[in-house]
Amino acid sequence: MNNTSTSDSHAAADDDISIPWDQRNNNDVAEDGDHTKVGSLDLAKKGGFQNGLYPETEEELDKAEQVLSNELAKLSMNEHEEAMFDVVGLRNNAEEDAAFLDTKLAELDQELRKISGSRKKAYEAACKLNPEYVQGRKFRLTFLRSKQFDPKKAAGVIINHFYLKKKVFADYPSEFYGREVKFTDLGPGAQEIVEGGYAQVSQSNDAAGRPVIYFSTAFNVDWAMESTKQALWYFWTCRSRNENAQRNGEVAVVYCGVHCERKFNVDIAVFIQKMKRAFPVDIQAVHFCGATMSTRFFVAAQRLFMDNFTRIRTQEHSGTYEEIDFALQTYGINADDSPMKPDDTFDTSFHKQWLEAQKQYDTNNSIQTILVPHRFDVLFGKSKQYRQHPGTMRCQLLVEMHWEEYDRKGKAERGLIAEKIVNTVHESGGRFLKWDGNCTTGGWKEVDDKAAREKVTHCFRGVRARKQKSQKEVNMSAPKRGIENGNGTDVIDSTAKVSGPTE
Repeated sequence: MNNTSTSDSHAAADDDISIPWDQRNNNDVAEDGDHTKVGSLDLAKKGGFQNGLYPETEEELDKAEQVLSNELAKLSMNEHEEAMFDVVGLRNNAEEDAAFLDTKLAELDQELRKISGSRKKAYEAACKLNPEYVQGRKFRLTFLRSKQFDPKKAAGVIINHFYLKKKVFADYPSEFYGREVKFTDLGPGAQEIVEGGYAQVSQSNDAAGRPVIYFSTAFNVDWAMESTKQALWYFWTCRSRNENAQRNGEVAVVYCGVHCERKFNVDIAVFIQKMKRAFPVDIQAVHFCGATMSTRFFVAAQRLFMDNFTRIRTQEHSGTYEEIDFALQTYGINADDSPMKPDDTFDTSFHKQWLEAQKQYDTNNSIQTILVPHRFDVLFGKSKQYRQHPGTMRCQLLVEMHWEEYDRKGKAERGLIAEKIVNTVHESGGRFLKWDGNCTTGGWKEVDDKAAREKVTHCFRGVRARKQKSQKEVNMSAPKRGIENGNGTDVIDSTAKVSGPTE
């Protein structure tokens, strides 16, 4: 192991990849919201990384896994329980009324004023360049939501955001740092990486309503580090626009292809830890999926460079494709929507739609189409996938709960019941969505209240039709009077009208 002194690395830029990773100090790893170190290069060294070399034998792998096990054993029972709740998606979010938001924004401003030091210079410069953006309500709320309205942690992430942004885009003009990064800002190499689809947002959320992010190891480790960092920055920027991701966090699924250990890059692993502490999106769970022995090597390497928050929230799934898909489904992840497979192949059709929508946001500061429905959204359409969407099923349950009342009312009262159900969906954050295949990017469009009420009314008609069909089947299956059974005696028709006794 190289035991070169790390004294020189204290003054070096934390993103200077000319410094061998094993000669860097722990300060080179990203800080979290309250300015404590989260990743540990020392842990990676203990795990067997020597001079940047990847562990290649099972003995080296066992050593790395033992180091990881010892590290996790130091965590408290409460930390383990919190991690378990995050993995399955049990997160309580605050009610965002106007008074609450105003109070938290004021507290965030106070926390930002308390912070001093060199790391704050990039933030202060950005404030002078574009105060409407940096100090704007919309921008700051994204960081508060991601930290569950803890103003101290949110302030730390904001400082990290601009500090790291200046490092990643060091050669850009100064006015660039006071606004959001756009696709057109990226160099050709970074644009190619983004378009390649090596990291994608799923077209469906998990069972807890969280966005699912897929990563493939089928990338080129020889890409320029500058391009890779810029591509990752833009991908993180796009994801942080999603209010659902801000509130509920995300789930990451990493498909480890054949010989994935050859794709491991220490500098990328360290940089991703920095990104996690500089953006208003928390990754609540990471699922590593692979069908070969290489997966264990890759997972151990990744976990050595993770912070404890992420490390304890990782799950490893191995076996056949079917076994991996089943394992993901037990965590509420719809594997059928995965664009990637463990053999390094992946589909980019939805990713292209998603990227076009992000470019639309770059230009208009809004996305006109909805690509990924939320948990409580009600979807129009006859396909099984639409009918089984959680929001659609919830709406159907509300209809069935109100069926008896609806059935005995007149037309006017029925309209009020339908409106009541529409309001219930809206109050829970749900929308009524219809697929629009004619728009530029493809996607869902929210319908007006009239169309939403018609959807609910249609559901009531469906309930009536099913009940009528069910009653008809019961009547047809009932035995008829006068039909001889196997014993030669008559079977009484249970549906026949029985007259009372004669006087």
